[in-house]
Amino acid sequence: MGVDYTHVHAACCAAQLPAGARVWRGTAAEWSTVDYLVASMEHTLRVIAWQSTEDAQKKRNYPKPVETPASREERERHAANAIANRAWIDSILANDPDRGGE
Repeated sequence: MGVDYTHVHAACCAAQLPAGARVWRGTAAEWSTVDYLVASMEHTLRVIAWQSTEDAQKKRNYPKPVETPASREERERHAANAIANRAWIDSILANDPDRGGE
């Protein structure tokens, strides 16, 4: 980066940027507080509109909230853990007499 401007200095400058800075949008999966509030308001408006429909009277097709980066990461982590533990789960089920195991 140069003699007077080191990587440590650049990292220090980047750490001082606010959470809503454009640089974080491309590198981090975090939303700003405003993003979460807008998503919450959007979902609330869809729920209000849904409440006056026939679907609401029959309690079906409830609007789902927008998936946040945190919930997406959690879902992906759960899926990866399930795949990683599949052999262990299969061995447990194979030993279950009700499932045709030993």
